[in-house]
Amino acid sequence: MRIKNCYYHILIALLGVCMIFSSAFYFFQTQKSEAEDRLVKIVNYVKIQCSTYTHYNEASESKSLLRAIESCRQLQTNIQSEVDAGNPIDQAFLKENLSTLWMDGSLVLDENGNIESSYSTNDSILKQVHKYIRKDIVLDYMNYPERTYSQRIELDDGSHIDIATCARSDAPGIVATYFYTSAYFAQNYNLTLQNLLKGYSTKSDGTILVCDKGNIIASNDRSLLHASTKNNEVVQFLKKNKDSQHIYRFNSKGAGYYGIMLKQSNYYIFAYIPDHVVFEGVFTKLVAILLIYIVCACTKIYWVSQ
Repeated sequence: MRIKNCYYHILIALLGVCMIFSSAFYFFQTQKSEAEDRLVKIVNYVKIQCSTYTHYNEASESKSLLRAIESCRQLQTNIQSEVDAGNPIDQAFLKENLSTLWMDGSLVLDENGNIESSYSTNDSILKQVHKYIRKDIVLDYMNYPERTYSQRIELDDGSHIDIATCARSDAPGIVATYFYTSAYFAQNYNLTLQNLLKGYSTKSDGTILVCDKGNIIASNDRSLLHASTKNNEVVQFLKKNKDSQHIYRFNSKGAGYYGIMLKQSNYYIFAYIPDHVVFEGVFTKLVAILLIYIVCACTKIYWVSQ
């Protein structure tokens, strides 16, 4: 009878071990699958939004440059009319045109790229514009009266300048106009990828990165912004995984992660989450199952022994 009871107890213990292992396998696979679905959805959503934001900002930039071109052409016509009337092209004339043509500054250059006349609301910006338009590629436009050059210059502080130039019709040289957009206005009134990621929590959604030309340009972890991807170990690990539909496990600085990478046009989108977040609650569930099994087994043994 004792040997029979011993075998019975061993059987119950083995069944308990099998149940714990099978439950652990189930929970790990289920929560890994849920994490994968979440990260895949996040990177695909960010991919779509990147495309939308890019098209919107490109359209906004095109409109601004078109306005600069129209102002430049109109200033060219106004200068010709002023010269025909025998009046000088001085600061007073350019200042008068500043408000009617919605410009922040204008320059009239001779054939060598030197300033004959100019006016600006900000002299430091004017100097940057003059330095830029003195390039041979811009000055060459004086040989093609029918063509207009336009370009947006991105400044280090986040502001930008939209420039347009064309050949003078009154004499050899260049007419240039520009609009300056401050960093504050650019960041608050243009769609930015950083605004898109504000709604994602690093604790529940993991860390999300949008990279362009080797730099992190947007992230829900602000401490990573503007850093180089060359020095980011996580990014280098994820680049090895070409599968954009399944997460990839890797270790970085002694910690385990699951992550994924997706490419959209010029952007690389990364999302990764720590192991302990992916499998959060698994241990508690296993302990609860074990306790329930022990109670049930003890109850069964008790009734059998009666």
